[in-house]
Amino acid sequence: MAAQVGAGVALGILDMAFLAQVLALVAVTVLVTGLCYLRARRIQELAQVRTVSEVAQRAVLRPLPHRIGPLQVASAYLAAEENALIGGDLYAAVRTPSGTRLIIGDVMGKGLTAIGDAALLLGAFREAAHRRAELPELMAHLEQSVCVNLAQPAEGGEAGEGFITAAVLDVPDKNPKV
Repeated sequence: MAAQVGAGVALGILDMAFLAQVLALVAVTVLVTGLCYLRARRIQELAQVRTVSEVAQRAVLRPLPHRIGPLQVASAYLAAEENALIGGDLYAAVRTPSGTRLIIGDVMGKGLTAIGDAALLLGAFREAAHRRAELPELMAHLEQSVCVNLAQPAEGGEAGEGFITAAVLDVPDKNPKV
C-alpha cells in the first residue's frame, strides 16, 4: 500500500480513480484478513471437537486387548458419517472366570442420544457380565436395563422411540461336555 501511494505521489497521479483503487485494495485486504481469521478459528474449533470426540470414543468403546484369555481379538471402528469419530455402534469384551463374553450392537439413531444409549448398554453389560451365570439371565438383565432407561423422557420432555440391536456371545474357555 505504501509503495503504491508513494508511486502515485512520485508520478503525480493522485486523482479520484487512483484513490478508489487504493480504497478497493484496502477493503479487499481487510476482507481477506477477516476471512482467514474466521477460517483459522473454525479449524481450531474442529480440532477441539475431534479431540473431545476421540476421548468420548475411548471412554465408551474401550480398546480391546489383543488377547482375552485363549481368544485372539481384533477390532476396528469406522463411523458411518464422514468426519464423525463415534456413533451408535458398540462392542465390548468381558473376561469371566469361565470364559469370555462379547457384545456387538447398534443403537437406533445418531448423535449424542445414540452415544448415550450405547454407553448405557455397555455399562450394563460390563457390570452384569460378571454376575450373571447364564446367558439368558444376562440378556434379561440387559433388556430390562435398556427398556427402563429408554422409557425415560428425552430432552423434549417425552420418551422417544428407540431400540438397540445386539448380539451377545459367551465363549467358554473349555469345550463344554455334551
